[in-house]
Amino acid sequence: MKRFLMFVGVAVVAAAMYVAASPASQQASGPTAKQFKALKAQVANLSKNLKSTRSEADAAVGFIANCLVSQNAGVWGVSEFGDGVNGTFGYQYSDGTNPTQLVTALDFDGSTTPDAYLQAVDPTCVQALRHRLKLGGTQLPFTGERSH
Repeated sequence: MKRFLMFVGVAVVAAAMYVAASPASQQASGPTAKQFKALKAQVANLSKNLKSTRSEADAAVGFIANCLVSQNAGVWGVSEFGDGVNGTFGYQYSDGTNPTQLVTALDFDGSTTPDAYLQAVDPTCVQALRHRLKLGGTQLPFTGERSH
């Protein structure tokens, strides 16, 4: 009796697999020519976007490696020294026409606890970036530079 039940079980499984795999049970068909053309255009567009994104990511990684963490770059610790509220101590400043004033200023701070860190960029990268921007007709504001 066990053999007979085993045989019936195997037959039922085989019949179910045959019905599921038969061409008559398959309802889905391939995409139409119009759908295929639309999918092809979408894949081409996504491939183009991926290539552009990879190029931009590679450029960003290169800039970080060559300009922000190179031997001539890094971070500088800075702190603000002086009393800006009362003007009782600090750095002497004069614009040449007014009397000398005591003012606050940022100064490089070699201690272990500076107020902040400034990112130092390799100077060769800044020159290359300026050259590239002038070729494109745009100007990058270098706010930390003197204009006179």
